[in-house]
Amino acid sequence: MIWRSITVFSFVIFFSLSGCSKKNVDAGQKYTFEEFKILSADSSMLPKKDEEGNVLVTFNDYSPGINLIESQGLKYKRLDYVAVSFATEVQARNEALRLNQYYARNWLFDHVEGEPILEDYVIETFKAINPNRKIQRIPKTHKSESESGAPAEHAGSEGHH
Repeated sequence: MIWRSITVFSFVIFFSLSGCSKKNVDAGQKYTFEEFKILSADSSMLPKKDEEGNVLVTFNDYSPGINLIESQGLKYKRLDYVAVSFATEVQARNEALRLNQYYARNWLFDHVEGEPILEDYVIETFKAINPNRKIQRIPKTHKSESESGAPAEHAGSEGHH
């Protein structure tokens, strides 16, 4: 009888402590806008409107839960992409599934799939993944490209002219 009480008490303590740590894990599954800006320092932010006041990136096409203030059109090495902030990681993942794009924590990276430079960038910088891929892309590192002797833009493209 005493052993049963001790076992039940141990389980109660274990699960109550596990519940506390789960809150910490959930809190850590978001990039704040400040963290995102620091990580995306290599990208330049695109204006939200052109000179005539026309919206350049339409965020209305995304699922509910989007943070319109934080979401932003960006440019990396002359390639445009869109970083969309969601309230939760689940929302960002679901949207990445729907659009066949990349996400990391609560951010979706749109217009990235199919652009190796952008794919490498979001994978290396944000640890982003495309949930539709059974095998995730492994980015080419700058070190391996420089060791091959070919410039980064042309690495792996010999014989394809």
